[in-house]
Amino acid sequence: MLCTGYRLAPTTMTYRLKPDLLLQSVADEAVILDPASGRYYTLDDVGSRMIALLQEHGSIDPVVERIVREYRVEPDRARGDLQELLEQMAGEGLVERDPPG
Repeated sequence: MLCTGYRLAPTTMTYRLKPDLLLQSVADEAVILDPASGRYYTLDDVGSRMIALLQEHGSIDPVVERIVREYRVEPDRARGDLQELLEQMAGEGLVERDPPG
């Protein structure tokens, strides 16, 4: 993933998968099915882990901290990759954003 050219979301912003989606883990990957449209999406092992952590924590900072520890990457890289994934998923209508506060 390319980590430049976009603004990072506030770290207090929370995200969640839309409740009507179905998420299934398969090996190290995940498949997301949107029953309303019949479309499905796949996530690689890192994206799958990011979404699992996001479901657990909701906000960006704890997810970044765990990704940094588990994958031994720089915090800016982890944050950028997570932000890129969330923006792509938001563009497809897969995640909902809750504003800070």
